[in-house]
Amino acid sequence: MKTWVEPITAAKFAPYGQLVVPSDGYGRQSFSDGLSHDQRSIALSTTHVRAVQPPITIEEIERHPFSSQTFIPMKVNRWVVAVSATPDPVDLRGFLVGPGTGVTIRRGVWHYQLTALDSDATFAVLMWKDHSTDDEFVAIPPVELGVCPN
Repeated sequence: MKTWVEPITAAKFAPYGQLVVPSDGYGRQSFSDGLSHDQRSIALSTTHVRAVQPPITIEEIERHPFSSQTFIPMKVNRWVVAVSATPDPVDLRGFLVGPGTGVTIRRGVWHYQLTALDSDATFAVLMWKDHSTDDEFVAIPPVELGVCPN
């Protein structure tokens, strides 16, 4: 199965979470709508990922039933976030994200790992954790995500 990534917008991504984007004006802007956890401690980390060349083949997705997960780009060019409301590969949607945009993936939403396109990337990651597991993985039939060149 093959699908194409599409440019991310707040409206298209809303079923899966919330965009974290800089404000056009001065002052504080809240991004709390998509944040959710199950009485766990906050965990802030960074992750460094290698860039991949399209097409991207997805054979496993994950979800976190007890915590939302926020990815804030620190050093990144274009990147892809792939999400799904169900573990059915037919429901998988890929979004092309630019360097100044982060995302919060709602708790329980299936997703693929962070995927940098043009160069290796670093992200800050915010979620809630405790000593129990909050990672659920499922193998899926291969889905190829196509990405249009710059």
